[in-house]
Amino acid sequence: MNCTLWQFLEQGILADNNRHDAMVYFGRRISRQTLLEQVERWARVIRGMGLKEGDELLIFGPSLPEFVYIMLAADRTGVTANLPNLMAKPEALDAMVGKSRVAFVFDGLEATLRHALQREQFEHVVLISATRSMGYPLKLIAAPLNGLKHLGLRCRSKYMTADAALRRFGRYEGQLDAPAVKGRTAFVFCSSGTSGHGQANQIGMSDEAMVAMCRNALVFNEKGEPFREGTTSYWHLPPFVCTGMFVEVVAPLYKGMTVYIDPRVEVQQFIKNVLAFRPQIVLTPGGNWIHFIQHIDRLIERGQRPDLSFFRFPVMGGEGCTPQALRHMNEVLQACGSPVALTSGYGLSETFSVCTVDYEPTGFDKDYSRPVVSVGSPFPGVTIGIFDENGKQLGPNQRGEIRVKTESLTMGYINNPELTKERLQDGWLHTHDLGELDKKGKLFVYGRMAQYVETEHGEKVYLFDIANKLREDPAVKEALVCQLATESKPLVANIVLEDHLSQTEQEIRRRLESMIESYLPAGLHIADYRFEHGHLRINIVGKIDNHSYRKL
Repeated sequence: MNCTLWQFLEQGILADNNRHDAMVYFGRRISRQTLLEQVERWARVIRGMGLKEGDELLIFGPSLPEFVYIMLAADRTGVTANLPNLMAKPEALDAMVGKSRVAFVFDGLEATLRHALQREQFEHVVLISATRSMGYPLKLIAAPLNGLKHLGLRCRSKYMTADAALRRFGRYEGQLDAPAVKGRTAFVFCSSGTSGHGQANQIGMSDEAMVAMCRNALVFNEKGEPFREGTTSYWHLPPFVCTGMFVEVVAPLYKGMTVYIDPRVEVQQFIKNVLAFRPQIVLTPGGNWIHFIQHIDRLIERGQRPDLSFFRFPVMGGEGCTPQALRHMNEVLQACGSPVALTSGYGLSETFSVCTVDYEPTGFDKDYSRPVVSVGSPFPGVTIGIFDENGKQLGPNQRGEIRVKTESLTMGYINNPELTKERLQDGWLHTHDLGELDKKGKLFVYGRMAQYVETEHGEKVYLFDIANKLREDPAVKEALVCQLATESKPLVANIVLEDHLSQTEQEIRRRLESMIESYLPAGLHIADYRFEHGHLRINIVGKIDNHSYRKL
């Protein structure tokens, strides 16, 4: 039966019969009944502002209960929810606002969008406070930290607080619910770079695609029931990260779970919250998991072995880690009582989340023998193919472009028909990621196909292959090879060394230089080796901060 994402989700929320809280936000428990009421209140505001089916609504901010309400209210009314990338540069954000006439913005980030919000196209700008859903007395304590600034903007009539918007527009008495319409853009998400040379692009996602992913999840849930009534998930990634929204919010709410929300994305806060909330489900990139396990290592060294038996579906998505790092993380999880290994997955914004997942409800039997970790078998309803440059489908253990076919596929790239035509062909999404399937059908992802250098004879050498070669040296824990953002674009190897080495950095450098000299084709060389300790630097969402490494 065709339905909107809201209509599908509402069925699960009502089926729970208010037995389990929908969300917990800084200690305040928010019931499913409150969730339903808040979605209706904000749907009235959206309609009261004059937005109709097919119109666009800008939502810009971190994970907050209000943004859950507003996103679902938009889908309920048939209004497209546009979720720009919080990490985009101001000039890119200006283009991401689209045709929105109304914006809901976290008031600590309004300055980031100030230039765009001053356009005449915006009739109303609603400023959402991070403290709005907090309980007392925490709300009073946290209010000064909330970013209540830019009062000059608020003197203008189109700027208002959330409470003012509810008072002014919340009395709308007309029709709220929009019927499901095939092909209508329900959400606009941002890719993380798959769709270009490191450049994020906006994608349109229909209701039927997102509902298809949800139904796929119900089939997946038959194995081990990772989404289980009465358990919890932890949502910290920003709303534009649709994989996090699906795995940690949409699927859990449908299945009677409680979502713990904290918009603070710093890695130390992530570590603290996982240990405090004890969630059964949490999804975050490999960088955050590495720091989490490093913290657990330090506790164990001090004689404190934390209980991690609460995990049911800990997921590493968005970006993985080395096989050596995954082996150590799973050893620590097992030693601390986790019944499951860390689950590696491969997902794309273009498919509204999951493509493959290496999930086993029990046990720690993983393959660490390859240069990259397995991201598992295709999710229900997803077909994975590996193709060569001529479009020929390849067999097991042959490396080529990963292509994906599924009902949860994007409608296309916003305002970019050329890219849409290039990437969506004959029902396949051309990911421009390089990978291979083994004989069991498990996927191994190596990296972006755009990450290469050419010899003078046109031979391609992938940067991640050079990094994997460097990791063969026992002194190397992690390696990242990149081209500096200069005119000559020299190759630089960023090396994280293992702890407690007896060799000097000069000795290790000479050995690596000799290894790479014999590995690289003639005419290619690494201009510099940069050594550091600990781990590669990560950005606010836990991925390796490639931009910082490309600087001089």
